[in-house]
Amino acid sequence: FTRQRGGEIGWSGESDEHLEEYFPKKVRKQAMRVKPGDVFTTRSSLGYHVVQVTDVFQTLMVDSNPRTRALPGLGVQPQPLINLLRTSRADERGLRQLADAASGAPRVVGGGALSCTYSQTRLAMKYSVDSMGCQMNTADAERMEGQMVALGFEKTEDPAEAQVVILNTCSIREHAEAKVYSYLGPLAARKRNGDDLAIVVAGCVAQQEGDALLRRLPEIDMVMGPQYANRLGDLLEGVFNGNQIVATAPTHIMEDPTQPQRHSTVCAWVNVIYGCNERCSYCVVPTTRGSEQSRPRDAIRAEVEGLVAAGYREVTLLGQNIDAWGRDLAPAQTFHQLLRDVGSTPGLARMRFVTSHPRYMSPRVIDAVAETPALCEMFHIPFQSGDDTILSDMERGYTAARYKQIVERIRERLPDAAITADAIVGFPGESEQQFEATLQLMRDVKFDQINTAAYSPRPHTPAALWDTQVDEAVKKDRLRRINALAAEHALERRKRYLGRLEEVLVESRNPKRPEQVKGRNRQGCPVYFAGDIDQLKGQLVPVRIMEATAYSLVGQMEADGLRAGVTLTTASRSSLRSDLASKDDLGKPASSASSCGVQNVCYPSGADTFMSHGVAL
Repeated sequence: FTRQRGGEIGWSGESDEHLEEYFPKKVRKQAMRVKPGDVFTTRSSLGYHVVQVTDVFQTLMVDSNPRTRALPGLGVQPQPLINLLRTSRADERGLRQLADAASGAPRVVGGGALSCTYSQTRLAMKYSVDSMGCQMNTADAERMEGQMVALGFEKTEDPAEAQVVILNTCSIREHAEAKVYSYLGPLAARKRNGDDLAIVVAGCVAQQEGDALLRRLPEIDMVMGPQYANRLGDLLEGVFNGNQIVATAPTHIMEDPTQPQRHSTVCAWVNVIYGCNERCSYCVVPTTRGSEQSRPRDAIRAEVEGLVAAGYREVTLLGQNIDAWGRDLAPAQTFHQLLRDVGSTPGLARMRFVTSHPRYMSPRVIDAVAETPALCEMFHIPFQSGDDTILSDMERGYTAARYKQIVERIRERLPDAAITADAIVGFPGESEQQFEATLQLMRDVKFDQINTAAYSPRPHTPAALWDTQVDEAVKKDRLRRINALAAEHALERRKRYLGRLEEVLVESRNPKRPEQVKGRNRQGCPVYFAGDIDQLKGQLVPVRIMEATAYSLVGQMEADGLRAGVTLTTASRSSLRSDLASKDDLGKPASSASSCGVQNVCYPSGADTFMSHGVAL
């Protein structure tokens, strides 16, 4: 029944009786109980079924209340923004209907293909997005911008010009909430003075604070956690109808049918796993980003293939605990399998991944990096502390010795690999001797770069309640000392590149010196050199390294670098090294749910078996 469509069923729910002929209700009910990416087998009157759920469309469970009170100050009663877009009082179209009318094509969800059409005619409104924090937040912001563009909104960099202002927040550091309220102050004043404006607070602070944000700033229209980034368009429907919305409940994260508005045309972020199941005693991430949810491998591969087809040269796979990818799928899969699969995408020049957890870091991941040409020789593995007692108090699940074993394994297989990390100083109860253990681990490893932070108590974390908090002056002093040592080691590591010919992917112009371009070598170190950005952007070019600072390199493109760069764009790592062998050895010193998308394969009882192959989107 589904052979010609590669096994694809499309969107299915329990009530879809038209599927009964080949996808019975019993099987549909089972499919409704599993996660995206899961595969299960079952038997019906038709025979045996092998079913893969590729996506889940879940009804939004949000708190939505109409605005009934005037705002503080002048007593302004905000009008529903949808009235600004409708043509008359008799016009009852919603936001998506108005967007569809502008684009000329409808969006269909459920009972058919999930699709999205970009508006050819923009709505008469602008939006702005400001994002704080980590790479995950950057990727979420790009997805939210994709939703806004799909609805026909025009982007502006100035929040004062926007009718929809989105603040994507981060709660990892101290004073995060204060920064949010400071940012929102001028926007709230605009709204109190009668401006037509929708204020959306998204991200981790939104998830952490929930409706407390609305109580403190009633001018806010919507509070939404990071798990709703790709449902922004659906949620705005309620906001435009005059409701205040809080969306922080746990939910499956759907595959996003829109295209993220990526900030680069060369490098792209690709989420592979959301959330985190760890319970580090200092970390707010499990509270704000929820439980782990791996994306299906086929969806990840399809996104990367689409990026390569669009001209992207490098992708970075993202996850708070990326090594955990696949363990929540059924049947379970492993991260090293994903690396090998996605890393083999034809035409992909480079691939990176962050962030690894020492508890789960596998030698098979290191082997995958060593044996997959597109995978860059770079590992970001936070160690947080060099003292075993502190690591135990942090509930990290490894020792300093275990961490150093991982480093030894990496340098055994990939001697030139970059190893970067995160570290916290001044964790509750940390003594001077324990802090010195952290410095000693750094001396033993000599990291290429370390992101450092003084411990700050975060809401809903056990360590925030302990009575062994370290004095702020002591934390400040330790932060100064760890940063000095980190910079010393970073410079030492950068100096190994001097005189070498490095493969550099050109990404942008150097904003401080327009005659230079900026790129990165395979180890992720920024490299600056003279060149024409219009000619070199997106190219892989050989650059001779002439200067080294703690956190960047300065070089000179080889005389025929552009020609070599064109060659490099289609070369594998091995052929690339061969191509440059006549000039120098590359990298060597010059001197040296409501419904679900499913795929159905049925083996009829008592008949010759057959199997359909494909991916349902």
